[in-house]
Amino acid sequence: MPARKKTGGGGGSGNTSDASKYDDDAYREKRQRNNDAVKKTRQKSKETATERKRNVERLKNENIKLEASIKEVKEHVETLKSLLLNNVQKKDHEIVLQRILNEATDDEGDSLDGT
Repeated sequence: MPARKKTGGGGGSGNTSDASKYDDDAYREKRQRNNDAVKKTRQKSKETATERKRNVERLKNENIKLEASIKEVKEHVETLKSLLLNNVQKKDHEIVLQRILNEATDDEGDSLDGT
């Protein structure tokens, strides 16, 4: 089957070139706005991902410091407990421990970061 001839369409009026020019300009403008919006969205997404990575690293470092602090405090507690219980008879260990746990200390309620 032979290829069809392309026709100008529109019934022979001269307005088709003006309409297609308008359509082309409108289409190009629409595409440009869309491309700009896509670039903006992708840039924002990259910035958000970068900020999340920084936040994850900061939190990891903070966790490492907190875990080290917890370990140090536990070691101090064990040392003090050992020193205290060495000076008390075996039968009185539980009583002394309960008394210590129930007493309020001067620094009770202080947080690790000093706030």
